[in-house]
Amino acid sequence: MPRALRGPTVTEIKILLIGSGAFALPAFNAVHADPNFDIVAVVSAAPRAAGRSGEPQSTPVAEWARGEGLDLLETGRLRDAATLETLIQLGAAVGLLADFGQIVPGTLIDALPGGILNLHPSLLPKFRGASPIPATILSGDRETGVCTILMDVGLDTGPLLSVQRYALKGDEQSPALEVRLAELASEEIVATIKRHLKGELDPTPQSPDGVSLTKRLTRADGLVNSVFTADDAYRAWRAYRPWPGVWVNVAPTLERLILDEVGEPRHDVQVEAGHFVLHEGSLMLGLQDGALPLLQVTPTGGRRMGGGELVRGRPELLAPHARISA
Repeated sequence: MPRALRGPTVTEIKILLIGSGAFALPAFNAVHADPNFDIVAVVSAAPRAAGRSGEPQSTPVAEWARGEGLDLLETGRLRDAATLETLIQLGAAVGLLADFGQIVPGTLIDALPGGILNLHPSLLPKFRGASPIPATILSGDRETGVCTILMDVGLDTGPLLSVQRYALKGDEQSPALEVRLAELASEEIVATIKRHLKGELDPTPQSPDGVSLTKRLTRADGLVNSVFTADDAYRAWRAYRPWPGVWVNVAPTLERLILDEVGEPRHDVQVEAGHFVLHEGSLMLGLQDGALPLLQVTPTGGRRMGGGELVRGRPELLAPHARISA
């Protein structure tokens, strides 16, 4: 494990920034704004095809680095030997990683005297891995936070340098919660890096209890079926915005009905699980222990519309035989 750099007050810290997604930007901005830091380079994932055009699109971090005039390295494979050699030769004292999406080899971690600090948006060891914010919302937790890890070669397994806690109200959606946690991370990261390099922080091993691992989300994760409770479906809708979204399969009429906007569960409306009903002018989806108001939906091959408009055009959805998959 990299050792802290003990010595006099640091006046210039050569730092390597590693990140791809927007979660990293507030912390990177905080480092960039501090005159004690010299950003030797920014590392980000290579551009990837996006949108209907399929044109390669740079990551938010890469766009930020270009805008700030910083040296940028975009890579599809950080493990590449030539890439690692280039980064090691920069002579950074420490690295800061957030929302990168690739495994960082131990060669690079060990080459930096102060190691690499990783900002992770969960209360570790809970929700290690690729999708901690959706997992937090899905679980109905009432608290989350940001952990600053001193990286090792495991997946979010390194010891903790800092833990910042954040209380949840229970109505958060993933995009807004990510923004708030990114802001929270930025509030202490500069001080955390400096204290670490001065040897003022004792890295605390993560607890062996309560470990859980999240995965990269796929479209299939957004499928809601009739086994869900209304509360489960509402949490899934809040967790899976914007990706992968939530949707239902309606047999035999619609392969996919995307639930773009839903209301809070209605436990006073009784609808057989898996069936649709119009209640007070609103389309409701019956689930276990309640109903979910469908405010805006998109049917397969169609446009986004209100739930009431959908059933006016497809009255068969209200027929007794129409139901979502079990």
